[in-house]
Amino acid sequence: MKGIKLVFLILLAGLFLSLGFLRDFVFLNVNEQSRIAYYHSPDSFLSPSMAFLTAWSYPQLYYLKWVLTFFFAGLFMVLTLAFVRLLFPARKYLRWTILAYGILLLLAGLFFIGGYLAGQSENGYRIARFLLGMAQSPIVLMVLLPAFRLADRSDS
Repeated sequence: MKGIKLVFLILLAGLFLSLGFLRDFVFLNVNEQSRIAYYHSPDSFLSPSMAFLTAWSYPQLYYLKWVLTFFFAGLFMVLTLAFVRLLFPARKYLRWTILAYGILLLLAGLFFIGGYLAGQSENGYRIARFLLGMAQSPIVLMVLLPAFRLADRSDS
């Protein structure tokens, strides 16, 4: 059983890595097309595989980035849950993982809205973007795994 578990952990790590590269590729191209649309720039470094973005307006690209942000955060949460499930069979750790992502999203929303209401929308956006960036990376997993390991040791 340990061999199969190790294979799944390696596959999950590969998925994490691949998802990170995919996310970076997609956002770099959406940002590039956003730059072109906003500044009406003739020079483009858009990947040919993302050429369909040329038909999108700047506002559409702006809102697409929000959709993609939550989409990738959701995918990273699913992978994090899979890691946690493999390493810690107790369901409480799955709930803690979901809670951690929920707190990140809630805090991001609060900073975004709070910044807007306080007339500091740029600062609120910056903090919200940082928090959402954490949700779209393995950082949550890297924090939770040692925390859960310590919690397991203190329970026994």
